[in-house]
Order: sequence, then structure tokens, then C-alpha cells
Amino acid sequence: MGELQLGLLGVGAVVVAAVFLYNKWQERQYRRETEAGFASRHEDVLMRSSSGAGQGSLPASSDSDRVEPVLGPFDASREDAGASSQVLSEIVDFIVPIETPEEVSGAALLGAAGAALERCSKWVCWEGFDETLASWEPLNSDRGYSKLRAGIQLVDRRGAADIGELIAFGEAIEEAAAWTGVLATVPDPAPAVAKAKELDRFCSEVDIRIAVHILSDATPFSGTRLGGLSKAAGFKFDNSDGKFRRRDEDGRVICALANFEPNPFSVDSLNSLLTHGVTLELDVPRTPRGAFAQFRDSAQLFARELNARIVDDNRQPLGPAAFDAIGAQLQAIHRSMEAHGIVPGGALALRLFS
Repeated sequence: MGELQLGLLGVGAVVVAAVFLYNKWQERQYRRETEAGFASRHEDVLMRSSSGAGQGSLPASSDSDRVEPVLGPFDASREDAGASSQVLSEIVDFIVPIETPEEVSGAALLGAAGAALERCSKWVCWEGFDETLASWEPLNSDRGYSKLRAGIQLVDRRGAADIGELIAFGEAIEEAAAWTGVLATVPDPAPAVAKAKELDRFCSEVDIRIAVHILSDATPFSGTRLGGLSKAAGFKFDNSDGKFRRRDEDGRVICALANFEPNPFSVDSLNSLLTHGVTLELDVPRTPRGAFAQFRDSAQLFARELNARIVDDNRQPLGPAAFDAIGAQLQAIHRSMEAHGIVPGGALALRLFS
């Protein structure tokens, strides 16, 4: 083979390699863009509900412990009250301080600003400073304060507050303060908007739901059996959305049990219900450390007592290794949240992921 032929072969090999690498690069870029688009909790495109699962015959059981992508964005409505008694935080709120030359009635401020603040789409809180305890407390309309502040939450599961909303909030507080003869000093909202966008981005990354399914290959589960087993496992029925929920001693939801088939559970039909599966759900940022162990124990309990299999969204078996891998991912998520000053399952988490 001559030098010319060798040269042409070399050039051809380089071109082929370049095309291959370029195609791989394009594929990687496309995958990143797709994942970035799907990762947004606002679109909720990867969320799989129990009603979205298909019907029909189930695949044969396998001993595989491979890990399937059972993590996905979660955009459900809040499941338990956690913000009603919380104080404002520089981490998640845009706060307006209010100066008072003398004590002002909490009721007067609330009445002056009530109508304007009802239009806010984000959580709003008033606080007064308790001189005796030297701490802030939710505004008590029956007493007066010499120091007050009002705040609006920057981020929730619907997204981040924008500049218009913060400006409108500040103006409402200023007007209410002027009406009662005190002064509200509204900070520049621009830094708060930037903080809201960054916080919203972070929340999107850690806003994860875990869902596993406990399915029967043959005999369906009776509603009576599920109800009794759920009660024995510490779950209580919530008729508002047809799910059983297990809570901790503080009332926080640890996990929820839903019907795998389209119809939600109901009190009226539970005794006559037959279903081939249930779905166990864990809302990661709203649950404290240790919740995953209870979630895992619950899944194994239902599978054992119902003689059923634990599977992922693709109906592939989930064994110990898969649960271990998921648990390791949750540990990383929890560490990331704590590094941002947000305790998993804590007061700020319950507010942010509502």
C-alpha cells in the first residue's frame, strides 16, 4: 500500500473519529438540555402518579437489585401544616422592618394592610418583637408592639416571587404603616429577586419524590385487608385525596399510601375494593432524616404481608441494593439542604416545599 493510500486512510480515520465525537457531543448536549427542562418542578413532566401506571399482566419476577430512576420532581400540594407558627427568616423571606415611636396595635396594622396583602400569591407573615422574651413572635392582634416587621416568602413550589410582587408588597406595607402613623423601610427588592431565583433553582434540584409500587401478580388485595394493614402499620386514612398517611410524633407526613389503580381509596368503597397494587410515596424535602428507613420498612411490610413484589415505575423489582442506593442519594440531598440552612422536614422546608 502506497504512502498516498496510507495518508488517505489516516485522513479518513480522523474524519470518522471527528464525526463520531461531534455526534456524541451533540447527544450529550441534547441530553443535558432535556434533563434541565424536565428537572423543573413547575413542569412536573417526570412525575408519575399511581393513576398513570398501566394495567395488564405483570412481568415475571426477577432477583435483580438494579437501580431504576424512581426519583423524580414532585409538585404536589402541601400535605401537612408546617408554616402557621413559623417566624420570618432571612433565608427565605423579603422582610420589611417597621419603626414605631410608641407601641402600635397589631390589629390596626393587620386591618390597614389586609385587603392589599390578600392579593399576594406567596405566604405573608407579620411579626412583633416581644421585649420580655427578646424574640420575634407572630403578630398578636390583641397587643401592641414597639418593633414590628412584615415579610413575604420568596419561593414556594409554584416558583419564585418576581420584582413586581415584591414592589407591590412593599408598597402595601408602607401604606399600612403610614395609615397607623409609623414608618416602614422597604429594602431594595433587586437583591431579593436575585436571591429568590437562586433559591428557586436550588429547590428545584432537591424537590424529589420517591415512589415505589407494591404489586400482586395474581390475587388482588381487598380494601378491607389494606385498611387493616395500614392501620396496624401506623397509617391513617385521609379522605380528602384518598390516601393513607403515616406521620411522626410532630405530625409531619413520613410517607403516603395510594391506590396503584386509577381510583383513589374512599371510605364508602374501601370495603368492596379490589386492587392489584398500591403506591408508597415519600416527599423528600418535607420529611426529616430517618424517614426513608420508615418508608423502606413500610414497603417491605406491605410486600411481605400482602405476598406482593416491590417494583419501580417500569415494574422492575427493587431489592436491598436499590434501596441502599436511593438512601445514599437522599443523604446527599439532605446534606445539600442543610448546607443552605434548610433542615429536611424542618420549618423552612415545610414552607418552601408547599
